[in-house]
Amino acid sequence: MSIVLIGILIIIILLLVILIYLLTTNKNEKTNDVKNNINSIIKLKDLSFPKNIEQMDRIAVRQASKVIVDSYKALDYANKLSNVLDRMEWHTWQVSILLYFLKTQNGLSVNDNIFPQTILDLSLNNKEQEIQKIFKKYMENVNIQKDRDTLSNEIIWNAKEVSIILFKILNH
Repeated sequence: MSIVLIGILIIIILLLVILIYLLTTNKNEKTNDVKNNINSIIKLKDLSFPKNIEQMDRIAVRQASKVIVDSYKALDYANKLSNVLDRMEWHTWQVSILLYFLKTQNGLSVNDNIFPQTILDLSLNNKEQEIQKIFKKYMENVNIQKDRDTLSNEIIWNAKEVSIILFKILNH
C-alpha cells in the first residue's frame, strides 16, 4: 500500500515539474514574441497599396491628398478635444492615398496649423511609434485587392491616426 502511495506521489511530482517547465517555456516565448514585435520596424517601402492607387500619376495622388488635407482642415481638428480624435471617421481609401503619397512623394505645404495640441505635444519618438502602429494596422487589416467603393466603406481609422500621417507628410 505504501508503494502505491509513493508511486502516486512520484507521478504527481513529475507532472508538477513538467507543468512548471511548460509554463515557464511558454512565458519566455511570449516575452520574446512581444520583444520581436516591438523591435520590428515596418518600413513604408514594404507597404503595398490598392492597384488603382498605385496606378495614379503623381499629380493625381498630390491632388487627392490635398483634397483629404482640405477635408481634415474643414473638420477643424486643431480645435477639437482629444476624445474626438479617437472616433472612427476616416476610411481606408483615404488613408491608403495618404500613405501612398507619403511613400512616393515629398511633403505638402500647408500655411496654417491644422493639428490638435495633443498631436503637437507628442515627442518625435512617440510620433514614430504611432506611425509604426498605423503601418502595422494597415498591413494587418487592409485588403489591397478590394476596390475603391469597398475601401471607402471601411471606416476603421480615427482622426488621431490621420493626424499622425498628415503630420508626417507635412513635416517630411
